[in-house]
Amino acid sequence: MSKEAAEQLLKAAMQEEKATQDKVNRAKQKPQRRQLEKQW
Repeated sequence: MSKEAAEQLLKAAMQEEKATQDKVNRAKQKPQRRQLEKQW
């Protein structure tokens, strides 16, 4: 495997990890919003 191919795979994996983290963070935020609405 060439250095360029390895870097491309690493970059793709990092982008996928960031997308996953964003999804998890959004999922964590949604229940908090619902709870606030219920409390009001």
